Amino acid sequence: MSRVLIADDNPIFREMLKRQVAGLLGCEIVEAEDGDGAVALAAAARPELILLDLMMPGVDGIEATRRIRAVPGLRDVPIVLLSAETDRRKWAEALSAGANDFVSKPYHHQELAARLSLHVQLSQLGRELRAQNALFSRERYLAGCVQRQLLPRDLDFEGFESAAVYQAQEQVGGDFYEAWDDGSGVYLLMADISGHGASAAMLMAVCKGLLLSLRAARLSPAEIVGRLNRLLCDLLDGGDLDMFVTMVLCRIDRTTPVLAAVSAGHVPAFVLGPGGLAEIDSTGPALGIMADFDWEARVVPFAPGDTLFHYTDGLTELRSPTGEFFGDDRLRALLRPDRQPKDLIGEIIEAALPFCMGTLHDDLAMTALRRL
Repeated sequence: MSRVLIADDNPIFREMLKRQVAGLLGCEIVEAEDGDGAVALAAAARPELILLDLMMPGVDGIEATRRIRAVPGLRDVPIVLLSAETDRRKWAEALSAGANDFVSKPYHHQELAARLSLHVQLSQLGRELRAQNALFSRERYLAGCVQRQLLPRDLDFEGFESAAVYQAQEQVGGDFYEAWDDGSGVYLLMADISGHGASAAMLMAVCKGLLLSLRAARLSPAEIVGRLNRLLCDLLDGGDLDMFVTMVLCRIDRTTPVLAAVSAGHVPAFVLGPGGLAEIDSTGPALGIMADFDWEARVVPFAPGDTLFHYTDGLTELRSPTGEFFGDDRLRALLRPDRQPKDLIGEIIEAALPFCMGTLHDDLAMTALRRL
């Protein structure tokens, strides 16, 4: 405690209170003789505790409390009113105006000491909590920046055009996508870590690192998913941590008009072409649950002009203010094969965000890759 403001129009009472508070809290005392002075001094001196007389000429203690609460930075400073007023309605009015406590005059020294000590402790705890929250928010912001750096900077590959969007429900999230070209084929991956927030973001970073090592081995989609699953099962204790990863991985062959897809418990992927939508469903369980499961790739046509669309369930599980889900049917109606990837994703966003009034209920990611 460094500074206390005392406001009372009675100089004798003010001096007596000043001595008692200084002796009790060992602090600097600043004084005001009326409500106007109290408001001005509070704004200038920034006290850690304010004691106001209820009845003062001009601006009384209740109105002074209201004005002090309107000063930026003084919303949380403890304010204690002192008065001989016996009408409890005045007490209620003072508390409604923003006062923290009300002490009757003549006050008992020990009672005043106990109440002031309590408010000082609560104020200190509040400052510490706000400082910790500010630090936590900064750490989450930095973690979100790092996580976004882990995503591909672009999906530009020769012979293809693409678009992608990623939005975490919180500052960090668990959805992610990846893409690479090994010369003979282009790989496009979409994954969703169970849950969201810090734990999902940490597992997302682990998956990213594991994928980088698996990419270098030039494996097939089924081999990549299988090996990643075994590594995650070891990491997640075979499901004991109650976390898992859904994933869809497609490899688009550069020499033939086909793609090979492996889906591990993920929502459907779609191929958009002249013949309409081709749906690629899950071919096995999510990763991190069954270490000995072997996936098989599904091969589907993927000719020039076709578009591969990946997403996470944060899209279809968007909810309107009435609780209605955005759903699969709305998504399918927006998957038009005549749209360029950027236009395709843009139209989906333009439909989805107004539907949910801009409120995400999960992390959300989308990618679209079109063969030229």
